[in-house]
Amino acid sequence: MNAEELRLKIKQIFGEQIEFNKDFDRHSLNLGNQVDNLLEWCNIINEGKVKPIPAPKFKEGITFIKKIGSTNRCIVIKLRNKEFKEIHLGDHTYYDRLRKVLGLKKDNKYY
Repeated sequence: MNAEELRLKIKQIFGEQIEFNKDFDRHSLNLGNQVDNLLEWCNIINEGKVKPIPAPKFKEGITFIKKIGSTNRCIVIKLRNKEFKEIHLGDHTYYDRLRKVLGLKKDNKYY
């Protein structure tokens, strides 16, 4: 499945208002056979069957996080009024950076 097809399927699940991070297409090419796993997870989120993670620095919304394979991570951000706003697909470095922005990860002072 190419990146545009994946975007369309995700929009069918979450709605047309969903926005994608700028590297979504590039990282979607690395999903391989994990695409179905990602889409199934998105459906389960949409049905309310996954417990969200409250983000301390994101008071107006909630987040869902999934590890996909060994290198890809997906973060879905949902506003409290039940509308999904963003989906981020990236590598572990991008994932760590976004978790810091949301207040889900502390900086490691011992690098």
